[in-house]
Amino acid sequence: MAWFTESDLRRLAGERSFDRGLGYRDAVGSIAQLPDGVVASVAGTDSYRVRLRDFDGRLGGDCSCPYGREGAFCKHCVAVGLRILSAAPREAKPAPRSDVRTFLETMDRLELVELIWQQAQDDPVLYQRLRLQAATASAQPDVSVLQDQVSLLQVDWLDFDDEDDYVSRANSVLDALHRLLPDHVASAQQMLRAVVTHVGAAASVCEGAADMVNDAVDAAWGLYLETCQVAPPDPAELGQWLAYLRLNTEVSQVSLGEIVDLLGETGLAAYKASLDEARDRQPDLWRVRRLREELVREVGDTDELVEVLAEELSYPHAYVRIAVVLHEADRVDEAIDWLQRGLRSVDSRDGRASELVERLVELYQAVGRDADAVELLETRFTASPNEGTYRQWRKAAERIGKWPPLREQAHRILRERTERGEAFAAGTLARILVEEDEIDAAWEIVQRYRCDEPTRLAVADRRATTHPADVIAIYRPLVDTAIAVGNRNGYTRAAQLLTTLRGLHSRSGADAAFQADVRGLKGAHRRKRALMAILADHGL
Repeated sequence: MAWFTESDLRRLAGERSFDRGLGYRDAVGSIAQLPDGVVASVAGTDSYRVRLRDFDGRLGGDCSCPYGREGAFCKHCVAVGLRILSAAPREAKPAPRSDVRTFLETMDRLELVELIWQQAQDDPVLYQRLRLQAATASAQPDVSVLQDQVSLLQVDWLDFDDEDDYVSRANSVLDALHRLLPDHVASAQQMLRAVVTHVGAAASVCEGAADMVNDAVDAAWGLYLETCQVAPPDPAELGQWLAYLRLNTEVSQVSLGEIVDLLGETGLAAYKASLDEARDRQPDLWRVRRLREELVREVGDTDELVEVLAEELSYPHAYVRIAVVLHEADRVDEAIDWLQRGLRSVDSRDGRASELVERLVELYQAVGRDADAVELLETRFTASPNEGTYRQWRKAAERIGKWPPLREQAHRILRERTERGEAFAAGTLARILVEEDEIDAAWEIVQRYRCDEPTRLAVADRRATTHPADVIAIYRPLVDTAIAVGNRNGYTRAAQLLTTLRGLHSRSGADAAFQADVRGLKGAHRRKRALMAILADHGL
C-alpha cells in the first residue's frame, strides 16, 4: 500500500495544482523505488524528475520543474502520486528501508563489493563518488584523480535534464576536496579555484534556472575562502585569477569587497592590471567598465571614480552618475558643471534630459541659485512643454515669488502651439487647466481642439459637476465604440458608460430621453446575448 492518500496530495499541492495534476497522469514515465520513496519522470514543457519521499509515514516531494524548485509540491508531484495510488499495491509500495539494510548486513563482504561494483558500471554518479572516496581514503591522496574529476566539471552547455547529475558530481568533488583539509590545503585550494571557475561558467550556460548550480558555486566559494584562512594564497595569483573569473563568468557570489584584505596592495595591483588589459582589448565592453568601477569604489578616491565613469558618456544618465559622486563628496560646483555638460550633449527635446534637469534644479536651489533653476526650467518648457516640467517650473518660481507672470507665459506658449495644431499641445493645456481648477477654460479647449480620450473624459468628469447636460455628447459616442469591440470587456465598458450617462440624464431632467436611447440601442443589438446579459446585470 502507498504511504499517503489522495487527500494528502490535495493538501500539499492545493486545489489549483491538484486539478492540474489530474491532467498529467498519462505523462508519468516509469516509477522506480528508492529506500525512502520513489522517483519518476514526468513529461511537461520539458522532462521533469519527481521524487516522492516517505518521512515516517508523511508524504514529501520535490520536482525539477521551475515551480518545484521553489519548494512547491507541484502538479507533476500530484501526477506521480495519483499514478502510485492507481497502481497495483506491489508497484505502489516503496521498498522498506529496514529490510534492505538488514539484508545488506547479512551479505558476504565480497558479494557486497561485487554488487556495488556491478552497479557502478552503469551509474556514473555512483562510480565518481566511489572513485573520489578511494582517491582520498589514504594519507597520500591521489591528486590526479581529483584533478580529472574537477576538469570534467567544465562544460560548454548544460541541458535542463543534466543539471541534477551535474550538481551531484560537483558536490561529490567538493566533499572530496573538503576531506583534503587541513593536511593538503594547498592542493585543495588550487583545485577549488578551478571548481569555482568551471561551475560558475556552467551556471552561465545552463538551460534551466541554474538555482542548484549557483548553490554549488556558493559552496565552492565558501570552501575556497575557508582554505584561504588556513593558507593565504599568493596575492598576485589571486588577483589575476579573480579578474579572469569575473571577466569570463557571471559568478555573482564572488565580490571584491569580500577578499580585499586577502589581495592586499600586490593582489589589487594584479587585479587592476588584468582589468586594464581587458579594457585595452575591448574598450566598449560593459563588464570591464563595471568591474573597474567596482574596484575604484572599493579602494580608489573620488577623482579616480569620476575618471572611470567619464570613459562612457554616450547617454545622459552617465553625467548624472558623475554628479551624484561629486555631490556626495561635497563638490557641488563640479557636480553642477557635469550636469550642465550633460544638458549640452543632448537635444533639448530628448526625454532623457529630464533627469539631468531635475538634478540640476535640485543643486541650483541647494546653493541658492534659484533664479538659475527657474531660467533652466523656462528654457526646458519652451523647447518641450509638458505637465512635468510645468509643475517643476511653477514650484521653482513660487519659491522666489515669480510665478504669476511666468504662468501667463507658459499658457501663452501652450495656446500658440495649440493654435498651430501641434500634437499633444491641446491635451497638455487642458490637463493643466483642470489641475488648476480652470474647468470652463479646459472645457473650451476640448470642445475646440482635438484631445485624446482620457483628457476629454477628465475634463468632462469635472464639467459634469455643474453642467451635466454638456458632457452627454462626450460620453455617448464612446458607448458605440465599446460595443464595436465585440467582446465581454467591450460590453462591460459600454455598460459602465451607460451607467454614467444615466446619472447625467437624471441630473439634467432627461430620464425619458435616456430610456429611449437605451431601448433603441438594445433593439439594434438584440442578437448580442452577452451584451444583453451584461446590460441587465447593470440594471439597464
